Amino acid sequence: MSGPVARTLARVAGLLRRLEDGALVLLLSAMILIGGAQIVMRNFVGEALSGADETQRLLVLWLAILGAVAASRDRRQLRIDLVSRYLRGPLRLLLEAFADLLTAAVAGLIAWHGYAFVRDSIEFGDQLVGGISAGLVQSVIPVGFAMIALRHLLDALLALAGRRREPAGAPGVEMKS
Repeated sequence: MSGPVARTLARVAGLLRRLEDGALVLLLSAMILIGGAQIVMRNFVGEALSGADETQRLLVLWLAILGAVAASRDRRQLRIDLVSRYLRGPLRLLLEAFADLLTAAVAGLIAWHGYAFVRDSIEFGDQLVGGISAGLVQSVIPVGFAMIALRHLLDALLALAGRRREPAGAPGVEMKS
């Protein structure tokens, strides 16, 4: 893979980055607004917003999962990286591709089991605050891990195409062999 295929993969990775960042901004903004409204309501009205505390806890779950997606995307997840420090060129790219494929497989497995968990939750009719389906809220688990799996699969394909992404999430650049 090279040329147009690698550029297309890099564009897909960039689009995913923007979507992930937008979701994080939206969730954090919602938490700040709900928290601020909760403070104002308690101090000036003397009553709390109904369900605000439970909603905040659920938003924390979503932020944690999407934060894991962003950490993985920027290669800031827990990672043992001793050998690749000393390798250069195609061998390093091959090792990175293998590590990304392994990460994608594990994240895909977690996503699959997360999906089964959500499916069971929906089947049993579990509900959370305000009668919201627990499965809807819990869906962030399989979706988040599927996003991690997709990101690492794309990274593996980029590495096999002779390109790599910089650890801090910089766009992929051509590796000199």
